[in-house]
Amino acid sequence: MKRTVLLIALLVVLPLGAEEITVDKILAAQSFGVSAEALLAKVNDPGTTVPILTPADAERLRAARVPEPVVAALLAKAPQTGAPPAAAALQPDNPRLLTLVKAVQAGTSESLLIDQIKQTGVSQRPSMNDLIYMKENKVPEGIIRALMDAPIITDAAGVAAAAGKAGALMPATAEIEVDGLVRKTGLTKKNRNGKLLLKKEKIEWLDGTNQADSFEMFPAGLKAVKTECLARPEGKFCHEVQLQMAKGDDFTFTDAKAEVGGNESIKALLTGLKALYPKLPIVEKLK
Repeated sequence: MKRTVLLIALLVVLPLGAEEITVDKILAAQSFGVSAEALLAKVNDPGTTVPILTPADAERLRAARVPEPVVAALLAKAPQTGAPPAAAALQPDNPRLLTLVKAVQAGTSESLLIDQIKQTGVSQRPSMNDLIYMKENKVPEGIIRALMDAPIITDAAGVAAAAGKAGALMPATAEIEVDGLVRKTGLTKKNRNGKLLLKKEKIEWLDGTNQADSFEMFPAGLKAVKTECLARPEGKFCHEVQLQMAKGDDFTFTDAKAEVGGNESIKALLTGLKALYPKLPIVEKLK
């Protein structure tokens, strides 16, 4: 009679087939006297599932003297919460930094990368996310500083430079932004910081202090471009550009970092002028 009751209890508490075995069902089955072997067989049944178990659940089972093999089998079969998934690798806001990091990791020298950045300029300043990305990928400080200091040139600038070197016609939509310039206004007025936006149809001066002092001029009205350069052992150092107008006042620009020996913005300006307006005469005054 007792054997029959135990069998009925086992069938009621732990029915055959697909079944979720909970802590309460194990404790109920054990209270009816179901053997450890039968409990273990049921837990290991392929059709049996076990819910997530907490440390408190395991303590309840052990406190009720459920055999350790049964507890271990339950814990092994229960879904594991585990550690949170690893965070996705940080990605830069500027996708061009992916190539830069690859170059650094490939062993390209820091000086070569800095020279490349100075010559080509950048399309945007590094964001905070970009700085973190470069720091995590061990980009040298010198390269990061070069990205912060290089002249800003829009994506079209690369097309412009390439077209200028190849003598090709520029697309009508091309434009080049050159930041880090100072407009010389004469002895009685303060020089103005800002940037030039070169387009096929016009040139815009975007004043960095007062928007009202911004203006535009037209390439058709330009007579020539005059640049002042210094002769140095490592090559000429051009530090000033003057846009000479056929009518009206001329416009003179220097590099914002001229006082500390910088001329990257002036170099970028000359590159852009040659690329977008190849027929415009450029006169160099070398000292």
